[in-house]
Amino acid sequence: MLRALYESLGAEWGQERGKDVPWRFGRLADETEALHFGAALLDFAEYGLLELKGTDRQEFLHNQCTSDIKKMPTGTGLETLFLNNRGQIEHTGLVLNLGERFWVVSPSASRLAERFRRYVVFDQVEIAEPVDRLVLRLHGHASEGVAQTLGEIPGTWGVGSADQTLLARDERGMWLLPPVDMAESVVRKLLEAGATLVGRQAWRVWRVEHGIADLQEALGELPQEVGWESRVSYKKGCYLGQEIMARLEARGNTRYHLMGLLGQRDLRSGAEVFREGKSVGKVGTAVESPGWGAIALGLLRKELNPGDQVEIEGWSATVARLPLDML
Repeated sequence: MLRALYESLGAEWGQERGKDVPWRFGRLADETEALHFGAALLDFAEYGLLELKGTDRQEFLHNQCTSDIKKMPTGTGLETLFLNNRGQIEHTGLVLNLGERFWVVSPSASRLAERFRRYVVFDQVEIAEPVDRLVLRLHGHASEGVAQTLGEIPGTWGVGSADQTLLARDERGMWLLPPVDMAESVVRKLLEAGATLVGRQAWRVWRVEHGIADLQEALGELPQEVGWESRVSYKKGCYLGQEIMARLEARGNTRYHLMGLLGQRDLRSGAEVFREGKSVGKVGTAVESPGWGAIALGLLRKELNPGDQVEIEGWSATVARLPLDML
């Protein structure tokens, strides 16, 4: 939607989930620094938005996801998961309680909408896919001050509105959902206030360094194995995958966990990881970090510990704890 603006500011393009996204605007080191210490502004063009309305909207969403939607106050947001009947992750989403409706922001919104419609039987719920909003993110230590140029901002996990832009704040920054016809104006205001446009290459580096999975490594896995256990409520009632979650809470016997990998050379996402000739996991997101070199997230068997040596496509790599800044 903002391609002309981004290109005028030096954007190079890449793809995420089949959609063009700004991949980088300048030096990778400068963009990763903005993510850590500044106010990095990112465009999540591949994300979509779902709207749930109707008298059964809360009950329906509550029964679909891992979070306790019934205890969610109006004007708040939370991150949740949508599992299959084996407890494996199918979708992830940011849920916003807007009172008479819920919004769900997701990287797989269209497929999530298909799932919702499959499960609507007698529920009084309407599911729509609004296309009049963009999904932006303001991220980093200075993001609060920059966002204030739009107006009053909400507290952590609060949802508010400023300059007709919906804001949903979390611990590290905030999601911004401006109307499409106002998005360029919002971006320009934020840039004038000190935001730095950052591409998705730097975002991937930041995620790996901080040990944060996304749907790329989480799809088909258990929440506990990819560091997303905090998105699971063990006290709520029945939902798809709930029996598996209850069993894991009682026994705690997952086989894998998310770890870092430090490579001798570039690592490849999806590559198999071996130790002493035995397959012990796979590579998730793999990047070249300005500070760490070749690094990746790895879904590895739990018996592997920081410092262990593994082999990936004939090259040695070292298992590391996450986040990497703890080393």
